Amino acid sequence: MPISYSILHDPDVLLVSYQGTVTNRDFLGGYKSAYADPRYIPGMPEISDMRRMQIYDIDMNAIQEMITWLAGRECLEGKIIQVGVLVSNELHDGVSRLYRAVSDVYGKEKLKNFADLRSALDWLPIDEADYPKVDTQLSALAGAPG
Repeated sequence: MPISYSILHDPDVLLVSYQGTVTNRDFLGGYKSAYADPRYIPGMPEISDMRRMQIYDIDMNAIQEMITWLAGRECLEGKIIQVGVLVSNELHDGVSRLYRAVSDVYGKEKLKNFADLRSALDWLPIDEADYPKVDTQLSALAGAPG
C-alpha cells in the first residue's frame, strides 16, 4: 500500500508513511482504516511521513471527503489531532499546506511541517525517552512494501 500505518502505545502515536504514488483511494482508505482501527485512540498525536512519496494524485474532492468524515466523527468531539508532517521537498510541503488550508475550516487537526523526525517529536506531546521507539517503528514502516 502506498499509505501504511502503525499505532504505538506508550507513547500513544499514530505513524503514517506515504510511498511512491498516492491516489484518492489510497489516501481515503489508508486514513479511514487507521482511524477505525480499534487500537486508535481518538485525538492521539500523529506523524505523517511524506518523504518517500513521489507522486500525489489526490484531488480536492478526496481531501474534502476526508476532512468532512473526520469532522463528523463523534469520538473526536472536542479533540484536535496534532499532526507532525515530515516533508523533504516542495511537493510535500505544498500538499501539506493544501490539506491544512482545507482542514482549518473544521478545526479538527493542527498540522505543522518538519524536515526531520526529531523536530516533529519535539513539537508533539511525546517524551524524549520514547523518541528511539518512534524512530525505529517509523523506519520499519517506511521499509514496508508499498
